[in-house]
Amino acid sequence: MMAQIIAVSNQKGGVGKTTSTLNLGVALTQLGKKVLMIDLDPQASLTISIGLEPENLEKTIYNALIDDVDIKKLILFNELLYFVPSTIDLSAAEMELVSEVGREFKLREALDPVREDFDYVLIDCPPSLGLLTINALVACDVVIVPMAPEYLALRGFNLLEKTMAKVKKLNKKLALMAILITLYDSRTTHHKDVVEELRKSYPVFHSMIKKSIKFPDAVLAGQPIMTYDRKFEGSVSYQELAKEVIAWEVEK
Repeated sequence: MMAQIIAVSNQKGGVGKTTSTLNLGVALTQLGKKVLMIDLDPQASLTISIGLEPENLEKTIYNALIDDVDIKKLILFNELLYFVPSTIDLSAAEMELVSEVGREFKLREALDPVREDFDYVLIDCPPSLGLLTINALVACDVVIVPMAPEYLALRGFNLLEKTMAKVKKLNKKLALMAILITLYDSRTTHHKDVVEELRKSYPVFHSMIKKSIKFPDAVLAGQPIMTYDRKFEGSVSYQELAKEVIAWEVEK
């Protein structure tokens, strides 16, 4: 069976994109799935969240995209997670790829050799709609969009929708799995109203991630929230999210 490739994308930063990629990956692993995570963000937030120092890394996803290095040689494992890290070098990749033939397909081609080795591949996209994100959208099967429940965020999502519509010419199977509500505050009427509006027009996961200081605490500890505090409400939400992701594929 081929891995389902999921791009976790939102061009707006600070919406819990990396946190969601990491903790969904851990939750799927704890449910018995074999997961590969790709850090496609030059800020290397996923790499740092896993507990690595980007400046100490010699080989990263950059080498797969620019130097055609076999991605199997770039995969790291830390007793729980398989992942391909990133460094700031990746910021140069977009400029270097511009002159490449088939530049939008570089990540898809890089991932082809490992599709049968994993159940899921999660791609943590950069907070932009540039060539790296386009590569992720071309390579993936579905997109998860972490989104803070605010009207401005909803407007920004429309840009991602338009980009996905254009990318469908290159990747006909591309689809939105669902929007993941993050930074949710149930005491805020505004948040409740936005979630209600979203549910009228888009698929939205039942699981929502509430805002909490424990998330940055876990990053400082170099751990996913799932291992930092498994009983924390946010950890339980990611456990439920993983079940929804698995159920989505079964129902499809």
